[in-house]
Amino acid sequence: MQEEVEQRTVTLIVNTAKLTERELQKALAKLLSQIMAERRQKGPREKHGKMTVKQLAAQNRGMQSIELTDESVRSFSRVARKYGIDFAPFKVKGENRYMIFFKGADQDAMTAAFKEYSGKLLTREKKPSVLAKLRKFKELTAAVAPVREKRRERER
Repeated sequence: MQEEVEQRTVTLIVNTAKLTERELQKALAKLLSQIMAERRQKGPREKHGKMTVKQLAAQNRGMQSIELTDESVRSFSRVARKYGIDFAPFKVKGENRYMIFFKGADQDAMTAAFKEYSGKLLTREKKPSVLAKLRKFKELTAAVAPVREKRRERER
């Protein structure tokens, strides 16, 4: 990457009798304006991944939605990023749920992402909580281990 940056060069040809600071400044300003004009002609790049509902709707593709609970939005966004899905989470006011909007063109990717996401949810439900296991073992050890009392007696 560093070599790539170092090897980029720009050729600027200026036809002048005497190269002064002003002439060089004019030439560089003209070069910069041409580069900016080329970028404007290419147009803005489309945003991908997580975005707002307004940005997703502006892409003019069919939108579909699903409903998720508050806890599972983060895990869904990880899976969606993995599959390159453009989506927009929208929190329903006054309730503890989200509507996830996505583009209809991503249908195949969405089915694969939903399969993986639902698989993760099912495995999470099957696994017992680590904290619950810890509490259980604490109770077992407290019941089995005798309580030791320290006696302090002085002998004289």
